[in-house]
Amino acid sequence: MDATRESPQRRSAATRWVVMGVLVLAALLAFGVRGLLAARVVQARAAAMIRAGNFAQALDEADLRLSRDADDPHLVEVAVLAARSHVAHLLETGTPVADVAAWLEGQLTRRPYLRPALSARLAELQAEARRAGRPPEKN
Repeated sequence: MDATRESPQRRSAATRWVVMGVLVLAALLAFGVRGLLAARVVQARAAAMIRAGNFAQALDEADLRLSRDADDPHLVEVAVLAARSHVAHLLETGTPVADVAAWLEGQLTRRPYLRPALSARLAELQAEARRAGRPPEKN
């Protein structure tokens, strides 16, 4: 018997392990891609809502995904745009600055991923509300 040749059983077992490894890797990749694709679908839906002027709804849409994965920079960007746009819309429609500041403060409390981008805007709104003589109301 030649010692350098593998037995058919050993080759068969090795082949099974390689096939199993490839299948496991494929399953992991499919799971990862599925999550990424789902995030991009949510991002596209929220962006469409922003274009349609549904800013609060777009923020809620992005938040559904971000509440599970707040590390998606593309979704955070869409959520920030939605919140900024909603603030601008509220101010344009004559909503008192104190009420807009209270809304934004509530959003920053509920959605901490918005804080880095919008805390300065909240401070501006609160300062403007104080100058106007009406302190922001707490939710």
